[in-house]
Amino acid sequence: MKSYRVRDGAPEEVRSALSVHSTLLQDLLFARGIHNLEAAEHFLYPEFERDSHDPFLLPDMEKSVERIIAAVRLGEKVSVWSDYDCDGVPGGVMLTDFLRKIGLEVIHYIPHRHKEGYGMNAGGIDELHAAGVTLIITIDLGTTEHEPIAYAKSKGIDVIVTDHHLVHDMADLPGALAIVNPKRPDSTYPFDGLCGAGVAWKLVQGILARERFNLPPGAEKWYLDLVGLATLSDMVPLVDENRMLARFGLLVMRKNRRPGIAQLLSLLLIKPSMLTEDDVGFMITPRINAASRMDSPDLAAKLLATKDWGEAFVLAQKLNTINDERKGLVASIVKEVNKRIAQNEHDAESPVIVMGSPNWRPGVLGLVANSLMQASGKPVFIWGREGGELLRGSCRSNGMVSVVDIMQGAGDVFDHFGGHTASGGFAVREERIHELAARLRDSFAKLPQAAAAPEVFVDRQLSVAEIRQAHKELSILSPFGIENQKPLFLFPQVSVSSVRTFGKAKDHVELKLEREGDEISGVTFFSTPDSYQKPVKAGDRADVVGHIETDWKGGPRLRIVDVI
Repeated sequence: MKSYRVRDGAPEEVRSALSVHSTLLQDLLFARGIHNLEAAEHFLYPEFERDSHDPFLLPDMEKSVERIIAAVRLGEKVSVWSDYDCDGVPGGVMLTDFLRKIGLEVIHYIPHRHKEGYGMNAGGIDELHAAGVTLIITIDLGTTEHEPIAYAKSKGIDVIVTDHHLVHDMADLPGALAIVNPKRPDSTYPFDGLCGAGVAWKLVQGILARERFNLPPGAEKWYLDLVGLATLSDMVPLVDENRMLARFGLLVMRKNRRPGIAQLLSLLLIKPSMLTEDDVGFMITPRINAASRMDSPDLAAKLLATKDWGEAFVLAQKLNTINDERKGLVASIVKEVNKRIAQNEHDAESPVIVMGSPNWRPGVLGLVANSLMQASGKPVFIWGREGGELLRGSCRSNGMVSVVDIMQGAGDVFDHFGGHTASGGFAVREERIHELAARLRDSFAKLPQAAAAPEVFVDRQLSVAEIRQAHKELSILSPFGIENQKPLFLFPQVSVSSVRTFGKAKDHVELKLEREGDEISGVTFFSTPDSYQKPVKAGDRADVVGHIETDWKGGPRLRIVDVI
């Protein structure tokens, strides 16, 4: 069980330095490592010019800009090759549109997740070569693509890589014409946290710094809706330049100028003027990602690229239908896994869930694994098949034990694997799949396990009466995300006046909370009244832990994390 600890407030010297702000903001800024007024103003009020670093500090930027300007003058045909997720797709749409505006003929190539897999491949390069492409610009991929880039070069195609994935050693870089990546060891760029679309947008900035191509001043700012969408979708730190890109990206999205996003918001009953990072993360991003997960990566790109409002309406409906199918598929696989576990005592008692079927689609298994991990708290490894010899899977953990460490300890059972502490992916040859469960369980058993329950830091204690004012003040800290987490509050000894479940499946909970005449509504999605550490019923008095957020009317409500 989790334990909660309220952070210490800002010390007096920090309160004095930040005295122009409320004590609530002082505490929250201090928790974010901000101790003086200059740093606070810089963080709270992003500025486009100040926070947008010089693109030519990125490695190979000059070389890339020169090559693209030459392609315009020579009338070459270019391809933008982007990843199929909600970083690569918006980034690819953005760069494709820009390159067309400056006079290039461009093919936006998105590999099929299941038929081609991640990254570049010879078949796609052959297709582009046959179409007359002489330059490929990658987005959100390419840093490790040695063989495909060499193959493109053999076909007379130059490759410019724009990417943000980790580079361990300069000797590991492929032989591309240019590799624009802030994580290169030789990079002098002051911030390495850009997403893939963010790096591609720096390329746009670089081109316009050298030649305007008759585009008006500030033309690159109107692409920030796509860059902001990618930044909020790709789990990158929302500090430094990313904070500016996310904040201004939301502002551009709220203008409702892009038909695809506008029609999607309309379908989802989201007011554009009130769009938040939560709307992006929970409503827009899953629908963009559903396209590639369910077989149609180009559909999401078309939605974001179209200038036609009627076409945007049709595409938004299609994408929403595909997302509903994706949710249904995930739910059915989760149900099947739970049924198997219930029927097998060995699986039920295992500290690691390992399950698979050749009938399960790999593109949705990350969502399946995440759902099972959240319900069980155990590391989860789920595999499926979609053509080819390899069985592919996804894994998730609650972060207390690394899935990468578990996979590393499983010996040579994997064809390949990768990931981070809490999430990863893997591939296993069919003839080895029968070894997988035992190998993973043995590996897990050898790892040092965290003995204590995780301690969660609460930013501050608040009363119900303070929520409305806090709601107004918190907006200045948004958008929230990695390295700028949504503040977590403790509301001590509140009365639960009512408990209700809602939603089609009655799988969401609303609590009405009261204290000394003040009342607030609190919700938890995909939960029940028994899901909290302290199961809750009307008439109870309890400590409540949660975030303050904006409800559909624009007022405050709580997103309840726990009742203790």
